[in-house]
Amino acid sequence: MKSYNPFWKEHEKDIIIHNDKMNIIESCIDRHAEKTPNKLALSFEDHKIKTYTYKQLQEETNKFANLLNAQGIKPSSRIFIFLPKIPEMYFSILGTIKQGSIALPLFEAFQEQGLELRLERGDANVLITNSELAKRIPKDINKKVPTLKHIIIIDEDEYKNKLKKQSTEFKTVLKNKLDTAVIIFTSSTAGTPVAGIEIPHQALIQQHYTAKLVLDLKPEDNYWCTAHPGWVTGTIYGILAPLSIGCSTYILESHFDAKNWIEFMKKNKISVIYTAPTVFRLFKSIIKSDDLKLVRNVCSVGEALNKSVYDFYKKLGIDINDTFWQTETGAMVIATWNGVKKKPGTLGKAIPGITAKIIDNTISLKPDFPSLMIGIYNHKQMFKDYFKSGWFRTNDSATLDKDGYFFFVGRKDDIIKTSGERVSPLEIENILQKHSSVKEAAVIGIPDELKGAIIKAFIILNDCIEPTEKLKNELSMFVKQNYAGHAYPKEIEFVPSLPKTNSGKIIRMKLREMEEKNKK
Repeated sequence: MKSYNPFWKEHEKDIIIHNDKMNIIESCIDRHAEKTPNKLALSFEDHKIKTYTYKQLQEETNKFANLLNAQGIKPSSRIFIFLPKIPEMYFSILGTIKQGSIALPLFEAFQEQGLELRLERGDANVLITNSELAKRIPKDINKKVPTLKHIIIIDEDEYKNKLKKQSTEFKTVLKNKLDTAVIIFTSSTAGTPVAGIEIPHQALIQQHYTAKLVLDLKPEDNYWCTAHPGWVTGTIYGILAPLSIGCSTYILESHFDAKNWIEFMKKNKISVIYTAPTVFRLFKSIIKSDDLKLVRNVCSVGEALNKSVYDFYKKLGIDINDTFWQTETGAMVIATWNGVKKKPGTLGKAIPGITAKIIDNTISLKPDFPSLMIGIYNHKQMFKDYFKSGWFRTNDSATLDKDGYFFFVGRKDDIIKTSGERVSPLEIENILQKHSSVKEAAVIGIPDELKGAIIKAFIILNDCIEPTEKLKNELSMFVKQNYAGHAYPKEIEFVPSLPKTNSGKIIRMKLREMEEKNKK
């Protein structure tokens, strides 16, 4: 896509663009460092709290950009950042982009093979990590990834000493607005091989706009996005968009604990939250309306928001806004927002500037918006396959009602066809989660000679609930009675956990793989 529609031309004014040249860091950091230098930009909490004003963030970013130059790393290099949610990860991502290179953030949970695969697929030039995560780097990595010339360990004295010597001044490198700013590797639910999605600098136009419209972010907000920067939500709406708005972003580095997360939200007077439905479900057993009294807006991402979860929080006085987008779209494309009537169970409507419709049961978008991926690294054919007859196909199935609301059905490869009927796993999961014994549920289809497929449910039970055969029968009957006679789980397995991406998506493909392995 070489241009975007006139709606987005109008919204170029919200960010800094020099005709066809730009660098997103001018909008995300530099302008705020000049106008509001002492305003809190980022606050990190682990065992202790570290805070950075916009001016301090600019200085740390500049030092990192200067370090890259001092190491002889040229602009347009592919720089992988493999770190936890610590300040250095954020400085590295921002400094990489400011220096004119491409940031490729990685989730810290990847082990040796997952790391190697991404470094190889992305032709890594540089790897930024710490001494603990560096243990996962294969010993023969230089043979497998010959492009990898620099491995920088951020907690070693050599790095710290070099960084101290760097200037806090740096002249931002301007890029073509269609140049790649970040590459995000797709999660295993994307239905494609692991591949890097290229998101351009100009995507910030749409990222900034949707942060204002849907997240309703304002400079005075205290904002919390729970996603790790290794996933697209964590980079786009955890770092870039809120910084462009100029608000204060709070980062909690610890793993999920419902009580601690709620305390973190209250202590920091969080006004806007962006997180996954999984988090909302896990909060349900302990959260109270008083815990949310300072929260102005709550948004959901990662998977469709179940009606049961929406209704629960509605009773607490919170209207959750659902958002639909993909790594490939680079920003939100369908959502609900303030002023738009909510319909429980809907993804929402196409945001202004987006033309969306259903083609072949698939959400399809007119590819004339600025955040759309500009390529898939080293996968030209895969990139082309997303586009058919002038439309971008998302590979997500949905229905569209007369009022323009989209209702998610499932990934095309998640749909279950049983006895000739198409069944959405999401619908059955929604019913199961209404049962008082069920904490979480995931549903897949498993092969059946007679019916083509039968439905199997994987259930996490609430605390103190005994897993029995009687309960399995009760749950099957509960779905049969509350949903449909043909679409109830014929098999149920109680499990301690479910495979998920960091953003909270249930990886049903993993469940299918586990099932196939167990049948052999």
